[in-house]
Amino acid sequence: MTTNTNDGHPPARASFLRAAPLPDPPGAPDSWPDRGSRLRDQGQALAVLIREDLARSRALVFLLCAGAVTLVAGLVPAMVIDAAESEANDSTDVAVTVVLGVVLLAVVAVPALIVLGALRKRSTKRFELLRQWAAVDRGPDSDFPARYGAEGYPHGRFFYAALALVLSLILATVVLADMSDPSVLGLLPCLVVAGLFAWSTISKYAGRYGWSERERVVRARARRRELHRTRLAQTASTGALSATTSLSGFQIHPALLYTALFAPAALVTVVFAVARPHDAAGLAVAGLLALLVIVLGLPKVVRMRRRERAELDSTARSLASAFSGGAASHPVRFGLGEPDGGPAGTVSAAWDQGPSRTGVLAVEAGDLRARGADGAVLNLPLAEVEGAVLMGSGVAWLPPSVDVLLRSGEAIEFRSPDARAIADALSAAGVPVTTG
Repeated sequence: MTTNTNDGHPPARASFLRAAPLPDPPGAPDSWPDRGSRLRDQGQALAVLIREDLARSRALVFLLCAGAVTLVAGLVPAMVIDAAESEANDSTDVAVTVVLGVVLLAVVAVPALIVLGALRKRSTKRFELLRQWAAVDRGPDSDFPARYGAEGYPHGRFFYAALALVLSLILATVVLADMSDPSVLGLLPCLVVAGLFAWSTISKYAGRYGWSERERVVRARARRRELHRTRLAQTASTGALSATTSLSGFQIHPALLYTALFAPAALVTVVFAVARPHDAAGLAVAGLLALLVIVLGLPKVVRMRRRERAELDSTARSLASAFSGGAASHPVRFGLGEPDGGPAGTVSAAWDQGPSRTGVLAVEAGDLRARGADGAVLNLPLAEVEGAVLMGSGVAWLPPSVDVLLRSGEAIEFRSPDARAIADALSAAGVPVTTG
């Protein structure tokens, strides 16, 4: 298996105006002669792709082009409004201003948008290659760069863009509150365009961070499973561990999420009240906008939680008849949550990998049986189960999970509100259960 990384050496840095060639898409994992060479090629390809994705030169080009488009979006309306409200009130001046605005759009904005489109196209291709190369090997010893953020904090550009978005929102609120001055309203298109560019940056780095965290979670989960296997082996002589041990780990209260979600709306209201304490109409507009964000945002969070529970309950009702003997069935969600699933070598791997799916699980007649809403079927003898680990999610509104470790070296993680009941059923069937 070869890549275009120049025989093991990353390509030289490209010039400011010319991009270096991207690595070729990876082949199948078994196309490498050994795992060492596969890990080496994977590391080199990821380093090349991430270095270009976070290159300061590309960020500078984006800022210059976005700034040019934003400037034109604010300058053209301001020029037209100023010409229309001039004391001379000459229609010729307005026409000349409109023509000048069109020239600015053609000479400045359109080329900048073309460059931004090219950057976006290459970014999309680069991210697809990142996803492909990261999935080549996800073993516990495969390293993954933490360039997009770590420990709950995305890349710094995410926060810079978030600050720009909040400032655009505050200034737009101030402009809307003073609609009596048309010259001030001319700034609104500029603020809208600036906010859109800031939002696109937020979306990009939030997506990159979410993907990189998922990749690290996959690798950390492999390492965690090795530790759990060691723990189960060490305690095998003392019998099965109790599954009734309290779940450990710090949990994030939903109130913290709500506070972070609605803080910008409250900030806009406070800033406007300080800047214009005597403008009752403007203050009312700012307050209504902040209230609108809260009214629309809070039900959305609640609906997401209820929708998740309703989906699990619906799956449980539709698949409950698949089990006989009166065994208790439990709604579960399985899969890594990836948008697409790679090739799975076994039935167990297929249940542990791929997109997030719903199903039903039951422990009966010496088997762990599961049925997926997508038609997947799993009949796993408990004799093939080495142990199980009951784990909290770390987030108060997300369900805990049961990680079923198989003697073959594989594992399947089931996330469910009934995780403790599943762990109790496995423990009663003689499966060693511990908490993680």
